[in-house]
Amino acid sequence: MPVAGEHSLDKKTAHYLFEVLRLTVGDSFVAFDPERRLEADATLLASGRAARFRASEPRAALRVADSGVVLIQALSKADKVEQVVRHATALGVSAVHVVESERSVARAGERADARRARWHACALDAARQSGRGDCPLVTGPDELGAELARVAPLAGIKLCLAPGAEQSLKRSASGWRAGEPLYLLVGPEGGLSEQELEQAVRAGFRLARFGELVLRTEIAGIAVLGALSVLGEREL
Repeated sequence: MPVAGEHSLDKKTAHYLFEVLRLTVGDSFVAFDPERRLEADATLLASGRAARFRASEPRAALRVADSGVVLIQALSKADKVEQVVRHATALGVSAVHVVESERSVARAGERADARRARWHACALDAARQSGRGDCPLVTGPDELGAELARVAPLAGIKLCLAPGAEQSLKRSASGWRAGEPLYLLVGPEGGLSEQELEQAVRAGFRLARFGELVLRTEIAGIAVLGALSVLGEREL
């Protein structure tokens, strides 16, 4: 977030303001710095190559997501993780930890740094577009076993989506309220193996089903995050 005064707009932000939001010179908008949880009132001064704006003194962002939910998402092929990161950010997730599991079709390989940078960029874009004043931490891809070992000693509710599990999501998350730590593990296209499910249980995760149908990996976690936003909603 820049200090108060006049500043140039980068090409990407200028395109979003002028072409997507259809703002014009003289219009006002709220400038966000999700990484630092700051925002400022701003006014567009010029468009085109010399696009500029004037910002007021930065202040603490009004809307930040303190859900306490960490989504542990198994690596998937194509752009599925990008979709998950975007939607999870808009639904208020606190962090997204990407992991490689036994049945992950895609592998990070040498492109791990590039993928992580892309996921972070997706989270920033989604935070700005949703009016969220902070940005979730996106990590990985790490090995699932290492992630489970890291999470095992941490406090909080730990849920692992597993079609056919005895307990429902509603029952497994009973008593949870937004802001309290909750870890949600979602497998890849082929699901988690029996060995991985056993590892998750040993790490303190409860196996939970979400409805009676099997959801695609890029949909499952997002659907659950939406449900949790209602189940754990704070009373005003």
